[in-house]
Amino acid sequence: MPTLPDFNWTTHINNSPHVVILGAGASKAALPRGDANGKKIPLMQDLAKYLGLRSEIKHAGFADPRDFESVYDNLENTGRNPKLKLNIETAVQSYFESLSLPKRPTLYDYLILSLREKDLIATFNWDPFLAQAFRRNLKGQALPQLAFLHGNVGIGVCTADRGKGFKDSVCPRCGKPLEATKLLYPVSSKNYNADPFISNEWLVLKRFLDRAYMLTIFGYSAPKTDTAAVDLMSGAWTTNKFFELGQVNIVDVKSEGVLEKTWQPFFCRDHYGLYRDLQPTWIMRFPRRSCEAFAMATLQNDPWPDNKFQKLGSLEDLHAWIAPLIAEERVGNFTGTPCPRIPTCWFQNFWRSAHAD
Repeated sequence: MPTLPDFNWTTHINNSPHVVILGAGASKAALPRGDANGKKIPLMQDLAKYLGLRSEIKHAGFADPRDFESVYDNLENTGRNPKLKLNIETAVQSYFESLSLPKRPTLYDYLILSLREKDLIATFNWDPFLAQAFRRNLKGQALPQLAFLHGNVGIGVCTADRGKGFKDSVCPRCGKPLEATKLLYPVSSKNYNADPFISNEWLVLKRFLDRAYMLTIFGYSAPKTDTAAVDLMSGAWTTNKFFELGQVNIVDVKSEGVLEKTWQPFFCRDHYGLYRDLQPTWIMRFPRRSCEAFAMATLQNDPWPDNKFQKLGSLEDLHAWIAPLIAEERVGNFTGTPCPRIPTCWFQNFWRSAHAD
């Protein structure tokens, strides 16, 4: 008999976490036209081109600059061409540090606001979008925990006090400026335990996966270079005591056949959904209530009506839309009642969207 999630049948509150794992495809989906200044969000195979390093990598004797991780792996393990290795590290840090969210609400803002403090978003991405979205939505609502599995340009660390925070912050214990996190690792031996910060981020993810009720993987392709990472996640999720009741959601543009083959170890029977974008998933259908709505539908056979996010032109309007959900959280009793629509002027929203960037 499977263990029931931490669901209160009276208040309808499910304290079992929803874990979201992000890959580069999530940032591409959130900002298809680029960041606030039109800078493109590169995938790994495009990285050398966007960093302006293709000719330098070719000149160093590498036939395919698109195989960026293998190039860095070779430089790290052989010790040859330390100048190119340094140029790659500097260029990666500089490019991703320069990225910023548009002023208008983005998919990252909706994602951050769709989860609560009991939940976790873990990202493989170097870009600062998740950190920026978290920071600008800290206005009276509890937000999910964050983990940065490959380091992040928006996050800094204090190795002495084993703390993390936003990159431009200081350590609250010693008062020293936080240091940049490590971004690049040789793919042939991604030893996350060698870096205390990265090791801790993986421990956080495993701790949440061990008791999660729902898992959403968005835009992460599970590349062969990350086999060890996928195995770690799979091991934590499949030994989860709620595994036989929980739900896995895969959001990716690949075909269903490819996705089922890739993620099959994560599935329990038919407890999974495959989506091409985030909108039809439980997160967007039931913001801040995904685990509760799933429990009501599957454990009580009493599904709640959808409460899909209203598309709004400003963060202030978005915060106003979720205010009834926040009010319920403060009282400690969830009703499943959809949020009322916020009256908007179509011309005002059009103007905001057109001028927000």
